Amino acid sequence: MQPIEFVINTEYIELCNLLKLVDLADSGGRGKAMVAEGLVKVDGELELRKTAKIKAGQIIECEGKRILITIDPNAEIKPPKVKAPKVKGKGQPNRRSGSGPKTGQAKAAKKANQSTEKKSPWH
Repeated sequence: MQPIEFVINTEYIELCNLLKLVDLADSGGRGKAMVAEGLVKVDGELELRKTAKIKAGQIIECEGKRILITIDPNAEIKPPKVKAPKVKGKGQPNRRSGSGPKTGQAKAAKKANQSTEKKSPWH
């Protein structure tokens, strides 16, 4: 059995989309169902991840057909974009008042002042 050669011009292709593009699945949804049913092997191993990243050199087997993934030699593959990490915190200080997040000492001092104040019984 001669494998089907599928040429990509990107770093990878998602498995469910590959099945659709080689006409093994009518749609991406059917491709996902085929993977979930255990009908697809990647490099001889059962693959259950629907959007597994399939790269050049890998062999996919499905319904008695083999698909060999190759890369277009003329393709300019760009590295993936890296997003800046999100910083967790209280955010920016208030620009009008100049006050920002309270420090531990400021919170402790405020709490000490509140506990020493005499409160009337009517409040």
